[in-house]
Amino acid sequence: MSDIDEIKALDSGVANAVNAGDAAAVAAHYTEDAAIHPPGAGRMDGKEAIQNYWQAGIDAGLSEVSIVASSVDITGESSVSVGTLSGKMGDAAL
Repeated sequence: MSDIDEIKALDSGVANAVNAGDAAAVAAHYTEDAAIHPPGAGRMDGKEAIQNYWQAGIDAGLSEVSIVASSVDITGESSVSVGTLSGKMGDAAL
């Protein structure tokens, strides 16, 4: 499996964990020094912050999540994945 395929598989694992309502399982897909920067929000660093972010979404009704990477840049042991998350928040589509 290529590095890019591994990143896409991780994105799929994150979506599956969100859909299962398990923010701890979402955070398990990230390294301790990972960061996320969702649109309209500040950068969040570390597994705890990432888990709290996803837990808030799950608690607010986030479901039916799909993540599609539009670009993946890999440098050494670091990667940056940019893409689109789609899903529902309660009854509303995202």
